[in-house]
Amino acid sequence: MAPAPKTEAATEGPLPAAVLDKYKAAATVVASVLEAIKTKAVEGANLLELCSEGDKLLEAGTAALYNKVKGVPKGIAFPTCLSVNGTLQNFSPLPSDPEASVIVLKKDDLVKISLGAHIDGYAVVSAETIVVAPSASPVTDIRASLLAAAHHAAEAALRVVKPGARNWELTEVIKKVIAEYEGVNGVEGILSHQHEQNSIEAKKGIVAFPTSAMRVDSDFSFTMDEGEVYGLNIIVTNGERTFKEELSRTTVHQKTATTYLLKAASSRATFSEIKTKAGTFPFTLRMLENESKARMGIKECVEHNLLKPYKVTSTNIATDLAAQVFVTFTVTKTGAVRLSAAPSYFSPERVQSTVEIKNEELKTLLAKPLKAKPVKKAKTAEVKAE
Repeated sequence: MAPAPKTEAATEGPLPAAVLDKYKAAATVVASVLEAIKTKAVEGANLLELCSEGDKLLEAGTAALYNKVKGVPKGIAFPTCLSVNGTLQNFSPLPSDPEASVIVLKKDDLVKISLGAHIDGYAVVSAETIVVAPSASPVTDIRASLLAAAHHAAEAALRVVKPGARNWELTEVIKKVIAEYEGVNGVEGILSHQHEQNSIEAKKGIVAFPTSAMRVDSDFSFTMDEGEVYGLNIIVTNGERTFKEELSRTTVHQKTATTYLLKAASSRATFSEIKTKAGTFPFTLRMLENESKARMGIKECVEHNLLKPYKVTSTNIATDLAAQVFVTFTVTKTGAVRLSAAPSYFSPERVQSTVEIKNEELKTLLAKPLKAKPVKKAKTAEVKAE
């Protein structure tokens, strides 16, 4: 496994130390695997092989941890997905797919890499976007604007997080950042969630770019509390704000809380295997022993809402591009603290957008350190009564 970038440890808040340690352990595995896949994502690399390699590394990385106590669940919290150019997210091909299984990366492809791991159900998910084999000179075209817009939107959002902040405050600052980038739009309607033990889709959520219906729906309004953990998913494009679904390419699913007595023996066998291997976390059909039988069993499970599909989504026009940032963070009394590692691909030297943020409020916000230093209380001299 490639050496992992340092992750930023949360030291405040009501998260129990043992829980925080498990998040940090999962974050270390995620950071290491993400670096390994970024290194291998070169011109000519096969997407199926990269996704399979990522999942193997996630399994191996978590298997090596927390072995002093028997029975601690651990493993993949989100399977490795590589979504290229106009594909937005959740693309993880299967060996049986004659078209998707032979896709290889090309020079200048814009690749969104996402994956996640958990220890004892405490999950960290991360995503970065890279450009395949760029020339020696930095990225300067529309790809640079997409990378910069997604990066700065995420960084600005993290800096307004605090106990008592409403999720719409993050949405508003993200909107202000994207407004600085002419020709860049946020992809609407993609929801990211609070993380709890054994769940990356708890009730509270963040919509980076809400639809008009979401804005007036009270179910999407929440207040952040100290000690909570969230995922933040930001996807931007140079195309339309809406997206299309590609149902035939969907390979990632997740068990729901719905109960139903499956009729087919193949469905029952598949669902039992899913519960054993994936638990409540998203999984890819590659994880299952017999993919062809699993495909048959999955159908009845999805029809009766036992499984939720993570649909592959894409831009409406195939030639449009998209970039993604996904960060997992916790809310502390001094603000947000990353659990997933800070992005390592994006840098001013490597990505040089022609757009410069001019909004002074945003410039000041982005210049702030993510973790505020605690204010020291002034010592008061004791006055003795005469």
